[in-house]
Amino acid sequence: MDRDYIQDRKKDVLKIALFVGELMLKNGAETSRIEDSLLRICRSRGFDHVNVFTTPTVIIISDEKFDGLSFMKTITSRGINLDRISALNDFSRDYVNNKYYDNQKAVDRLYSIQNSATYPKPVYYIATGLGSAFFACLLGGNQLVNFALTLIISILATIVYDNIIKVSSIAVFACLTSSLFIGTLGVLLAHFKILADPMMLIVGGIMPLLPGVAFIKALRDLISGDIISGVARAFEVIMIVVSIAAGVGFVLNVWYQFGGLL
Repeated sequence: MDRDYIQDRKKDVLKIALFVGELMLKNGAETSRIEDSLLRICRSRGFDHVNVFTTPTVIIISDEKFDGLSFMKTITSRGINLDRISALNDFSRDYVNNKYYDNQKAVDRLYSIQNSATYPKPVYYIATGLGSAFFACLLGGNQLVNFALTLIISILATIVYDNIIKVSSIAVFACLTSSLFIGTLGVLLAHFKILADPMMLIVGGIMPLLPGVAFIKALRDLISGDIISGVARAFEVIMIVVSIAAGVGFVLNVWYQFGGLL
């Protein structure tokens, strides 16, 4: 009976740890932080023989004992939500420090974090547009018309990206389409003499598409020794950057072939 109780308790703890890892990976945590959090959760309950394997698409947690348990979760979508990461860090500390933390209460709290509200879409789009427009200003596009058009087009491009992700969930294709959209509108505005030069608008417009955070996470994974995750993230970054460059480059090349000036 005692052995069955320990086995059931171990299942609950491993499932909670796996749930935490799933939420951390989906919301932008790096591999080393995920694995460290999961191991701390398990060790806080006396399960010291637990191994965790994490990549950008899967988490595996298992007990290395002969009769050990093993659980796996595949991850199909990832994003960045630092507010949820902070909430998950708080949960991990509370769970580790309180050995009498009720498991059902822990699961309910994790579901609450998973379903927590994000910023409203209008706020997200306006902030994205302002960031792009101000970046265009830093590069020399500091005329009012350039600022306003960069703001509007970056918002439209972000909406295009979000809608494509909902349909295909392929970030590379979404970035390619959005960069084509930004480049096409930029050269059209220049063609009709609304803008003297489309370059500042295009550079500012593609800024939200650039995988800066993913690049930093790839470096951190490689530095911490998580070779598989680091290489996978780095390859994803390269593919996204190439898709953005291909989309903008194709539009500018066509425009140049038809007599446009770069």
